[in-house]
Amino acid sequence: MHRVLHAFRRAWDALLRAPYVTVVAVGTIYVALLLTGAFAATLGTAGRLISGWAGDVPISVYLDPGTDLEAARAAALAIAPDAEVVGVPPAEALRRLRVSLGAEGRVLDGLGDDALPPSVEVRIRDLSPERARVLATLLRAVPGAAEVDDGAVWVSRIEALVHRARKVGLLLLGLLAAATAILVSNTLKLAVYARRDEIEIMKLVGATDLYVSAPILLEGILQGLLGGGLAVATLVGANLALLPRAREALPLAARLAPADVLPGRLLAAILVGGALLGLLASAISLRRFLRRPGG
Repeated sequence: MHRVLHAFRRAWDALLRAPYVTVVAVGTIYVALLLTGAFAATLGTAGRLISGWAGDVPISVYLDPGTDLEAARAAALAIAPDAEVVGVPPAEALRRLRVSLGAEGRVLDGLGDDALPPSVEVRIRDLSPERARVLATLLRAVPGAAEVDDGAVWVSRIEALVHRARKVGLLLLGLLAAATAILVSNTLKLAVYARRDEIEIMKLVGATDLYVSAPILLEGILQGLLGGGLAVATLVGANLALLPRAREALPLAARLAPADVLPGRLLAAILVGGALLGLLASAISLRRFLRRPGG
C-alpha cells in the first residue's frame, strides 16, 4: 500500500512539474471524450424517443365499408383488453383529415361523409414496436378488417437509420480513440524524455522497469481521469441547461429526465474510458523509451 501511495505522489508531482504536457494531454482526452459522450447520448436519446413515439402511435384497423363498427370495436377490445379502443366512423375520419390539412383542407370539400372507410383505433401507452407488430397481426382477425396499420414502416426505417448511425459512430469513435492515444503518447514522450537522466540513474542503481514505469503509467491514468471528469461535467451542465428547452420545443421529449439522456453507466464509461486512454498513451510512450539501448 505504501508503494502504491508513493507511486501516486510521484505521478501527481510529475503532473505539477510539467503543466504544459498536462494541459495538452488532459485537453486532448477531454475533447475526445466529450465528442464520444455527446454522440453516445444523442444516439441513446434518439432510441428512447423512437420507442416513446412508437408507443404513442395508435394501431389503426381499417374496415370494409358497411362493417358493423361497434362489433369491430368490441372484437378489438377482446383482443387487447388493456388498450383504449375507439371506433372512428367515416365522417369523423374525414373531419380529422380536414383538420390535419389545415388551410389545404378545402380540397376535401364536396366529398361525402362516407368517402373514407370506418376504422378502429387501438392505443396502448408505451407500446414497444415489437409488441405493436404482434398486436397488429392479432387485430387482422377483427371482423371486416381490410388493413391494419401499426406504423411499423416508419418506425422500422428510423430504427434502421439509428442502427446504421450507431455502427458508423462506433467506427469513428474507434478511430478517434486511436488518434487520441497516439497524440497523447507523443505529448507524454516529451515528459518522459525530460526525465531521461532521472530514469537512467534509477535503472543504474537497480530500479526495475515496474518501479520506473508505475508513476508514468499512473500519470497517464490521472490525466485520463481529469479529462474524463471535465467531459462529464460539461455534458451534465449542457444536459441540465438544454433539456428544459428541448422539452418545450419537442413534445416527444416531455417525459425525458436528465438520467435518460445521460445515464449513470455512460458517465462511468467516460471516466473509465479516460483512464484507459491515458494508460494506453503512457504505455506507448514509455514502452518505446524503455526499449532504448542501455535503458
